[in-house]
Amino acid sequence: MSIWFSIGFLFSFWLSFSFSFFDSAATAQKPRAVIDAVSRFYAEDNANVHRGVPALAERATAQLEAARAKVQRFIGAARPEEIVFVGGVTEAVNLVAQTFGRSRLRAGDEIVVTALEHHSNLVPWQLLCRERGAALRVGDIDERGELRFDELARLLGSRTRLLAAAHVSNALGTINPVAQMVELAHARGVPVLIDGAQAAPHLPLDVQALGCDFYAFSAHKMYGPMGIGILYGRAALLEEMPPWQSGGEMVSAVSFEEASWQRPPHKFEAGTPDVAGAIGLGAAVEWLQSLDSDAAAAHEQELLGYGLELLRAIPACGCWAARASASA
Repeated sequence: MSIWFSIGFLFSFWLSFSFSFFDSAATAQKPRAVIDAVSRFYAEDNANVHRGVPALAERATAQLEAARAKVQRFIGAARPEEIVFVGGVTEAVNLVAQTFGRSRLRAGDEIVVTALEHHSNLVPWQLLCRERGAALRVGDIDERGELRFDELARLLGSRTRLLAAAHVSNALGTINPVAQMVELAHARGVPVLIDGAQAAPHLPLDVQALGCDFYAFSAHKMYGPMGIGILYGRAALLEEMPPWQSGGEMVSAVSFEEASWQRPPHKFEAGTPDVAGAIGLGAAVEWLQSLDSDAAAAHEQELLGYGLELLRAIPACGCWAARASASA
């Protein structure tokens, strides 16, 4: 049985076999396990979390925190408290920009990104640099679509306050050498944020081995629900960062004069969270981990090779950064 058939029947979307879907880099279709998990929560366990004593509220809270623990193990974080639920990579990057970035960036400082960035990991830094009078530096790529590592090393200087980079390019499929980039940046005292939106569905992740300070991904690109994602941050950094959004849930005490905050991750999760989305994300993590990763990777390479063969047969078509190792 092919990997396509064994996986395909788990998706209600593909039961008709009426067409093929090639837009998973934008959003992936959802397996039944994810749809069922979200539906089951709303049908059987719907309640607000962290603020109620009824059994229903306790079950909902337990499921939310279980999903956080699943993500922690999935990416190799040291503890569940390092996982912040957000709306997706866009919100995660804005959170870091408006807390960690704003508190550290001054006029004349620099933030470094690469030419491979999605807008979600570019525009927030443009706005922050404009606000602070800082400069945004861009590491270029070569004709193969790969990062020019020597140029990146040159850009990381004494005024660099952050390196923000994609793990896998959404456009070219380039896989950046993240561990080497982090080592290079840390040797210069520069913290690193990684956009893992395209890596999470395809690559084994271990944020502690990568050494990055922040890592973000969106659930919907890895077969989970839309509107939910995570920000991983090293515990010490999350502790020192100020809140971004404020309101209920993220406070520990409130008076008319002042308020104090919960500890991370709840300090960054103001208001009622997307509990169903988090549960769906947890189900997506379990579903991905149930697959034969070697067979899935081999199937991706087979599709890649077949697609490139067809494209190269078109005289007017050129293939940019079409590497055999590309996986997104």
